[in-house]
Amino acid sequence: MGNPLFGVDISGLINANVGPGVNDATLTKVSPGTRTPGQLTGGTNPTSTSYDCKAFVDPIDRSRIDGTLVKDGDALVQIVGDSVAAGQVPAVGDTVTILSRTYEIVAIEVDPALALYSCQGRTSD
Repeated sequence: MGNPLFGVDISGLINANVGPGVNDATLTKVSPGTRTPGQLTGGTNPTSTSYDCKAFVDPIDRSRIDGTLVKDGDALVQIVGDSVAAGQVPAVGDTVTILSRTYEIVAIEVDPALALYSCQGRTSD
């Protein structure tokens, strides 16, 4: 799944050597689904699919909280790239459940090797 750099599978190495030492997590992706036949104004029937992965959580420095881009309770959820089942890629709007907390991904950055997805996660509580 990673992007080899200079012929080295950095993402695979990180998954093999760091992945086992971090927490189990679940990445959940929601697809909009389709409309129910005969119910054109009834909206769509979204479906969600969960994927196992490895991740850890870093609290965001409280001095960065500004109430708009970074809110109280936000956290940096680091997902090990090659650990995500079925080669899925985290995206804004997905959720990550780790250590009994669920975070919605509101922003995401990734390194050139696709080894670590740095997600700004926001809880609803």
